[in-house]
Amino acid sequence: MTAAVVPRAVCVTGSLPLRRTLRRTLGAAGSQVEFHDSVDGADPGNVALLVLDQVARRALKREDLDALPRGAGLIVIGDSLENDDVVELLHGKGVDHLISDADDPDDAEIVVTSVKLLSGDIFGLEKYLAWGVKIGELEVRSYEQKREAMAEVTAYAREVGARRPVIAKIESVVDELLMNALYDAPATANGGARPAPGAEPAADARGVLRWACDGRYFAVSVEDSFGALQKASILEHLTRARQERGRPRPGNDESAGAGLGLYFILSSVTRFIVNVDPGKRTEVVCMFDLKQAGRDAESCARSLHVFGGG
Repeated sequence: MTAAVVPRAVCVTGSLPLRRTLRRTLGAAGSQVEFHDSVDGADPGNVALLVLDQVARRALKREDLDALPRGAGLIVIGDSLENDDVVELLHGKGVDHLISDADDPDDAEIVVTSVKLLSGDIFGLEKYLAWGVKIGELEVRSYEQKREAMAEVTAYAREVGARRPVIAKIESVVDELLMNALYDAPATANGGARPAPGAEPAADARGVLRWACDGRYFAVSVEDSFGALQKASILEHLTRARQERGRPRPGNDESAGAGLGLYFILSSVTRFIVNVDPGKRTEVVCMFDLKQAGRDAESCARSLHVFGGG
């Protein structure tokens, strides 16, 4: 009988606390974990996961990405979407995962990210919540159904004790996600223009809205049946909207809605996860930390993950 091959996870960090966290979490995900002080010290062969901390990331140039192991899932820990050079690095092929919290990263988030990368089983918001939580689900095909779905989700958020500012963000994010599924995704896939606000969606448009709460996190997801969302589009909209500070420049009016919508989502959620089966379906998962308050609650998303989007 042939012995099973254990996936190799290479971690580049000199932080002892982070090394302890990664040894624990990546080991739990089924990886053989090894540590290096620099990317140059790692054997590039047969790497399934590559994890870089902020120091290693800063030493990495865009052209260095070509020398990284192909096919490896690359996770950057300890950086922020507020940094332009981080967003620029994320444009690189294979650099699809950012976790801002380096001092105290969430063990569960690292485990889930690693398992998804190793297994290819990427869909489902329940992966990010405590086991056994009740999942609400609605299929939305019309503008009126969208309004009813938003009301149901916000009512549940009030029921589980979310604070008023968080409820307002949840409502607005659900609105944006459903608008993207019902209007933007069909327009992108079919090569047409986004319908005017209030118009009925195309006949083939639908959004599957799911939501749940485990006491710490409130999660919502919307799935469409087009699989057209790409990481480059997310990052380009984020960069443009940050530059324009909510005031679209002349000539950008046609695409302003989607761009500013994505920017609003990223500035409202704790974690932003995109799962894509190209040409078939896209699932966007947004998570809200119910214990987050004050200045942290106003910053950009602490995590960004794109699975399968290219």
